[in-house]
Amino acid sequence: MPAFFRDTPRAIAHVLVAVAFAATAACAATRNRSPAQAAPAAAFRGTIALDVDLTDMRRRIVAVRERMPVQHAGRTVLFYPQWDAASHAPSISAHRLAGLAVSADGVALTWRRDPARVHAFEIDVPAGAKELEARFQYLAPLGHEASATVFDGFIGLSWNRVLVYPDGWPARQIPVQATITLPEGMSAATTLQGGREGSAVRFAPVSLDRLIDSPVFASRHVQTRAIAGGAAPVRAQWIAVDAASVERAAELDRPLRAVVDEVGALFGPSPFAHYDFLFGLDDRLPGPGGIEHADSGEVFLPTDFLAHRDAAVPWIDVIPHEFIHAWNGLWRVPADMATATPNEPATGTLLWLYEGQTEFWSRIVAARAGLRSVQQTLDALALDAAVVHSRAGRRWKSLADSSNDPLIQSGRADWRDWQRREDYYVEGVLFWLDIDARLRRCSDGAKGIDDFAAAFFSAANREHGERYRTYTERDVVATLDGLCAADWSAILHRKLDAHDDEGVLDGLAAHGWRLVFRDTPSAYFRLAEAADGVRDLTWSIGLTITPSGQVKSVAWNGAAFAAGIVPGARVKTIDGAPFTPEALDQAIASRMRLRMGITFDGGEFAADIDARTGHRYPHLERIPGAPETLSALLARRSGDADLASR
Repeated sequence: MPAFFRDTPRAIAHVLVAVAFAATAACAATRNRSPAQAAPAAAFRGTIALDVDLTDMRRRIVAVRERMPVQHAGRTVLFYPQWDAASHAPSISAHRLAGLAVSADGVALTWRRDPARVHAFEIDVPAGAKELEARFQYLAPLGHEASATVFDGFIGLSWNRVLVYPDGWPARQIPVQATITLPEGMSAATTLQGGREGSAVRFAPVSLDRLIDSPVFASRHVQTRAIAGGAAPVRAQWIAVDAASVERAAELDRPLRAVVDEVGALFGPSPFAHYDFLFGLDDRLPGPGGIEHADSGEVFLPTDFLAHRDAAVPWIDVIPHEFIHAWNGLWRVPADMATATPNEPATGTLLWLYEGQTEFWSRIVAARAGLRSVQQTLDALALDAAVVHSRAGRRWKSLADSSNDPLIQSGRADWRDWQRREDYYVEGVLFWLDIDARLRRCSDGAKGIDDFAAAFFSAANREHGERYRTYTERDVVATLDGLCAADWSAILHRKLDAHDDEGVLDGLAAHGWRLVFRDTPSAYFRLAEAADGVRDLTWSIGLTITPSGQVKSVAWNGAAFAAGIVPGARVKTIDGAPFTPEALDQAIASRMRLRMGITFDGGEFAADIDARTGHRYPHLERIPGAPETLSALLARRSGDADLASR
């Protein structure tokens, strides 16, 4: 799942080396196949029938009936999923499961919640019982929050919120036949195979893990379009409440084909038999954003996205980001994130590759596919570089430790640059840009990060029935070493464990560019501000502020911080005059001290801010005399160079 905004919830030199590397990689691939993919001692008998009634959308109450074949008499544990693979954390709360009633062959059973595992419900199954039935309601959020995807008129169904399952089997060994009942006039979009039966959609049986990984969108208007190119079939499904929101979907066919072509050229054979982009066009969704899956990608977009695509430039790389995850994260999976059930704990020590390199490739593929121009990409990288270089929190918290953030942080980070919330996204862009430059230097230009991607993420030798293949840091190092011999473990850890800014911009410099600040913003920067709904003065006076004067963020130890301003404060006046964004801009341009009238927490105070640096906006500038190699990295790799722009 990508961070779409910087602060949001945005050479094998010799044949013998090549042969040795291939043998090492093959052994590693065999060694890293997860035990979760192995068959259990006793097979699960029968198929779970799951019926989900989605007709009460005004109150957002989802009614669930689930019938499970009895596997044995006596103590049985039913689990409600807790770990959400997309958030890399135990982010599914049991408090939204309500009204739970369990019976065996129609006879009510008493359940007991395990106080140490509150997602676990213990029952005593009578001897001779044939079928268990569980009924409950999922109470979808009524307010605006990250998990709110069920609304009147639009449904984003995550199966891991609407089921329980018996303990004792890997999720891949439990068959489930799911059926949903939709409100009148609504249609479903999903990668699952199924058929309509009146208001119900009955899906073909799949394993529990595949079901959980196959969300369903539903609304009144669904437009499905086949996307040409690619080794496996790809569809784009556009879902919206209003017909006008999807009527221009055909205009995205060519850009999406360019994305499919570029990602295929990068990673090689598809790890999926078919793939669906699920584009939810609704302002109530928690986006712009997305969630990755093996055979589909959820992409949450504004209602008017298709009519105002220019405004989407700052976050348009969410589209390749979720698609890339089919290779990076769903096919090749960090070993510590591969679990047998959605209630087994996981860690994310390799999120700097899982998310970091995916974020890097989303920038590159967006340029290669024409979703952004080269200049827009340079401006995006300038913003990335400015954010990474100004991370005050690096002094106490390393990038490696940031990989623990999904487990230690929930909700908004008030002091983001000090707390370093999930910096493996944005810093991952600069991290892997540097690794590309190092590979090029090491191999005299023969190898680069494209070669790593092709070697590491390829599904060419995928075996029948193999859903994913795990990896460890040792495999990352071995792949890099196979491309060009170096002390890659030390190189990686100098970056991962660093507590200073030294080297964070080395990748830019090695490609012939450097970060500079000017007193005028780029057009891309203004689009990014508009997308965030703020005036971004982070590098001027150390804050971002809305048009109404609410302070959204404050840079740690910046001028606003020194003046005592905190996130959430509201600026009422600038030098005694009523606040307007224009008045603030003029005051900063004067390069003097300015006085803000502030309200916060029921009180009022004046804040004197040092604005003598004036306006400072990030840009990239060529380094005189240095070779320029970034253009080659951004160049299209496949097909017609004009395809995406038509």
